[in-house]
Amino acid sequence: MEELDSPTASPDWANLPTLVVHLISRKVKSIVDYVRFRAVCSPWRSASLTKPTRLPPQLPWLMISYDSNPEDDGMRLFYDLWQSKMHKLHLPETIGKMCCASCNGWLVVVAPVGKEVFLLNPLTRARIQLPPFGTPVKLFGVEQEGSHFGGHQWFQLFADDFLINKLSFSTDLTDPNCLIMLFFQKAHRIMFCRVGDLRWTLFKMQSRDIDATYHNGRFYSLSSDGIMRSYDLNNPQKLLISYHPEFNFVTMFFLEGKSGLYIVVAHDLEEEEGGEEEQYPVHGLDNTEKGTKNETELYLLDEVLFGLKQIVDTGNTTIFYKDDYYCLAVCSDDWDSLNGGYIYFEDVCVSSEEKGDKCYGIYFAKLGDDESEMGVHDLSEQLQVLPATTAMWFQPSIF
Repeated sequence: MEELDSPTASPDWANLPTLVVHLISRKVKSIVDYVRFRAVCSPWRSASLTKPTRLPPQLPWLMISYDSNPEDDGMRLFYDLWQSKMHKLHLPETIGKMCCASCNGWLVVVAPVGKEVFLLNPLTRARIQLPPFGTPVKLFGVEQEGSHFGGHQWFQLFADDFLINKLSFSTDLTDPNCLIMLFFQKAHRIMFCRVGDLRWTLFKMQSRDIDATYHNGRFYSLSSDGIMRSYDLNNPQKLLISYHPEFNFVTMFFLEGKSGLYIVVAHDLEEEEGGEEEQYPVHGLDNTEKGTKNETELYLLDEVLFGLKQIVDTGNTTIFYKDDYYCLAVCSDDWDSLNGGYIYFEDVCVSSEEKGDKCYGIYFAKLGDDESEMGVHDLSEQLQVLPATTAMWFQPSIF
């Protein structure tokens, strides 16, 4: 008599039909889970793509800041909000160097005095070399020969303000025409190059410009007096200007989203109402009401009319905020556990005035709702020492 299979026998996962494995792989959203999925066995790895194109934009990780010292072992900490887990990645390429900004899963890494600059993907360890800051730079919009000056001179002139606030790409880095943009807010400069270029092109901004970005072939800038400018890279003389007096001297910054380029505007109640500033750990984005108007507003750029349209319903947009120059927007529809219409940010909060206890973590609050309580993902117990400088949002990618 033939013996029946035991009901407790382990299923033969390795021999599932290829179509079934492929369908299962399409249900995976997280990059970490996808890597684990492909590591189950050879048939599963063969049935799934090395670089899947259907993964949604990933929830960002928080890259914890680090100190460059003789004891630095190159271990870097990334907090995964989706899995509530701290990842440790060994990145010896960053020892003695500074990770300044990130974009689409890449970090821009700078050696002291700008002698070496490169892009690094922390997950794949892929690396793309960029021109060092010590090489002569070309001035944007100036065609005559010799229209450049020494990069070291520029670097030394702005050494105290040398901080890359933003990194942007025009397309995928595999495209040879991909434009790489670096924004230096304090120095009021933009530097850009293409993969393989031997030098940077320098673009001088207006003295009151507080943020800049690259989007669909154009540079965009915002000034503290409410002026938005748009520059055509192919025609430097073609300049568009839009004035918004209601944005005079308020906190505002660009935000790249699923539907296009956004502008976040945060009104300062202390200046506008003359009241005392309330103690919130988020930098001016506390969503306190001003009459019937919420403090934080979201606008979408109309690229054709060069105007702004206010977004009233932010229910499916979640903002990850670092500072006024680097933010991420993720569609909450792609992530079931993500709070839509919320803003997430990293900060240190004193939990008790008497004890002086500090809580370091990721805070989140409802946009446009001053009555909602502020939540927190406390990271204090997972760190031996609280970071001395602000962390950086990093959107993981295996491309």
